[in-house]
Amino acid sequence: MTTLTTIRRRRGAVRTSLLGLAAVTALAVAPAGSAAPRSGVAALQVALKGRGLYAGAIDGLLGPRTVAAVRVFQRRHHLTVDGIPGPVTRAALGRYGRYRLGTRVLAYGDSGWDVAETQFLLRARGYSPGPLDGSFGALSDAAVRRFQRRAGLEADGVVGAATLASLDGESSEGPGGLTTGEARKARAARRLVIIRRDAHRLYFYRGARPLRVFTVATGGTWTPTPHGRFRIVNKYRHPWWYPPDSGWAKHLHPIPPGPGNPLGTRWMGISVPGVGIHGTPDSASVGYSLSHGCIRMKMRDAESLFRRVRVGTRVWIF
Repeated sequence: MTTLTTIRRRRGAVRTSLLGLAAVTALAVAPAGSAAPRSGVAALQVALKGRGLYAGAIDGLLGPRTVAAVRVFQRRHHLTVDGIPGPVTRAALGRYGRYRLGTRVLAYGDSGWDVAETQFLLRARGYSPGPLDGSFGALSDAAVRRFQRRAGLEADGVVGAATLASLDGESSEGPGGLTTGEARKARAARRLVIIRRDAHRLYFYRGARPLRVFTVATGGTWTPTPHGRFRIVNKYRHPWWYPPDSGWAKHLHPIPPGPGNPLGTRWMGISVPGVGIHGTPDSASVGYSLSHGCIRMKMRDAESLFRRVRVGTRVWIF
């Protein structure tokens, strides 16, 4: 499913500020009583601190001090001063804002937004990487190796797909958040897709180890992506988009395959009516909670996953 904003924009209407607001939703804390730190907010704080604009704790919480620092940064760089850490603001952060987590393999000497996120995740798991500064130095390397040994991975200090999946989804049950029994099922299933909604990550497993990690968009607050265990039930190349039976779509019409199709070039439906994994022409929405329940991917990522999964592939959504 896709947002009404995307469809209207593709039909020539003026773009609204939904994307910018969703950026805050994706990075901000949860409602009162359920607040939780986010690695993406921590990376933002590291970037602002590196610019001399933020002196608070790197705690992963989008509080007033962080928002105030964002506003100062935006004012100095002649951006819209709204306190929203959206794509334009992030791009202006330069080297601190580059590389979304999971888009490259990390090793000693690297720097960037993804390194800052990795350092925050390491610290949150009890493996001190030294200062959270977005630079992969000796202390970060040592922390990664300690984590890898604990997780049963090759302790090479390189943060690839397996290390990231284990770190990003570690639980007491084992690497990647899989219990021993689930790991056996994954191995037997051969192909498995795991989606972590809050982290906006999709992991493709072959056996018990992840081979690819993708950044995705998931459902918004009022239309969340369903939680549970499902299967892929259909696959379509160059799909048509049909309006769902919902109030927001009652005035819309089917959209044929082509550049403006909200489903992109690939659709992988799961065993929930109207919900699937698909591409999107609006790549800026990827990484946020924007959809009406579906899992959106960049075009090339959706095409890559499409080649790897089959009808019947298990999909676990957390």
